[in-house]
Amino acid sequence: MTDRPLPRGSTLLVDLDGVVAEQMPRLCTHLEDAYGVSIAPDAVDDWSFPIPDHDVHIGDVINELMADRPAWYFGGMDPRPGVDDALAALADDYRIEIATHRWPDTHEISKAWLDEHGIHYDGFHEEVPADKGTLPGDALVDDYHGNVANALSAGKEGVLMRHPYSDPSACRGAHVADSWADVRTIFGAES
Repeated sequence: MTDRPLPRGSTLLVDLDGVVAEQMPRLCTHLEDAYGVSIAPDAVDDWSFPIPDHDVHIGDVINELMADRPAWYFGGMDPRPGVDDALAALADDYRIEIATHRWPDTHEISKAWLDEHGIHYDGFHEEVPADKGTLPGDALVDDYHGNVANALSAGKEGVLMRHPYSDPSACRGAHVADSWADVRTIFGAES
C-alpha cells in the first residue's frame, strides 16, 4: 500500500462531470441531435472548443443543456468506470463531498443520479464558488486543471482526472489520474 497523502478522516472534494460522471458522450449525443455535428468525445480538448458551422463553443452548449434539458443531460450520463467501488472504498478512510459547478437548481437531479447509481457521498456542496480552492476540505479531485491549481494554491492536495481538455502542466504538483483505480492508489485505498 502507498503512503496516504492525507490522514484518515480528511475530506475529499469530488467533482461530478468528467470525474464521477461521463459527460462527453452525452454532450456529443446532443451535438449530433441538436446541431447536426458529429464530434468524438476525445476530440474536445478545450472548454472553448468551437462547434463547427455554429457560433457557439462547448461551454455554451453545456450552459444551454443546464438551462433547457438538465434532467436529460445530467440524468442520462453514465458513471465513470469504477467510481462506485472507489468512492465506497475511500469512504472507509475519508469524508466524500461533492463539489460541482453545476447550477444549484439542478442539484436535486444530480443527487437522484448519484443515488440511482449507488455512488457514495457524505455531503453535497449546494453553493460552489468559482474558486473551488476556497471550499473547506483537504483535497480536490477534478477534471479541470484550473480548479486543481486553485486547490493546490489553497494548500490542498489536488488530483487531476486526465482528459484531452485537462492540462497537467497547469497544476504542477497535482497527482494525475487516468482512472478511479489511480485515485484509489493515490489515497491508499487499493482494491
